[in-house]
Amino acid sequence: MFCIHFSNRSEAVIFYNAIVSEQKLWLFKEQGDRYEVKLISTSLSGTAYVESIRAFLQLIRKRKMLGWMEGVLKHKYYYQDDQEIQRILEIARDFEDKPPSGLKLPPIYHYIRAFIQDYLIARTFVKFDDMSAECLQAAHACIIEYTGKVIDEYKQEESYQLLLDSWRHRVHDQDTGIQLMHLLDQDGLIYFHDEGNPISESETRLYMRQYPDKSIDDLPLEWPVTTALVHSPDQLVIYSDESNDSNLELLMNIFEEKASWRPKSQFPFKMA
Repeated sequence: MFCIHFSNRSEAVIFYNAIVSEQKLWLFKEQGDRYEVKLISTSLSGTAYVESIRAFLQLIRKRKMLGWMEGVLKHKYYYQDDQEIQRILEIARDFEDKPPSGLKLPPIYHYIRAFIQDYLIARTFVKFDDMSAECLQAAHACIIEYTGKVIDEYKQEESYQLLLDSWRHRVHDQDTGIQLMHLLDQDGLIYFHDEGNPISESETRLYMRQYPDKSIDDLPLEWPVTTALVHSPDQLVIYSDESNDSNLELLMNIFEEKASWRPKSQFPFKMA
């Protein structure tokens, strides 16, 4: 008989529920503060062995990994601010579901799986707390590298947020003399003066020189958001029937109450 001891009931339940196809061979036992999951009348081999590896990997990822990463953040990377630590761990959770495209992450779960495979061979009794601690200690160097990748993503997010804040300050504080601009979503994003004539690139270049700002100096003119940031009108009216355009969402986020959204049918000018 193969037996696993847990000190935490939730962890025992997670493991037991993870043994899906082989659950009929397992028994969940609870006595006081002792929780055990036992394999009935057979050794840990075949499908039961494979299911155990998968269940242990799932449990370590769900219950132990982030706690270990928190220790790495505090003692290896010297983060102390609780809000910063929690935000980095939130990003790590997002990595679980969908890591950023193009980012090469260290194969941490490959190492954890390999450790579990070796650890379970020829054993009849496992203390989950001991096993998980040994497992994560064995993968410690990889966890440090993995955590570093998450920190890099956090720093990029932090830098982007600072840039967003600087753009918000510009459009709310910079007086360029433009009261109202219209933005039409029509085969691309087209900006118009309040008189109905389109805004040209030469005008945008001129305003970029007249109202310089480090936050917009390097923005490409072909980026649809640049014109709005450079001209910084008191009001920006967006005419679009698309609710999930990333550039329009960004403009609404930057301009806040200075921006309004209307259907294309309300665009007040005739297109040439």
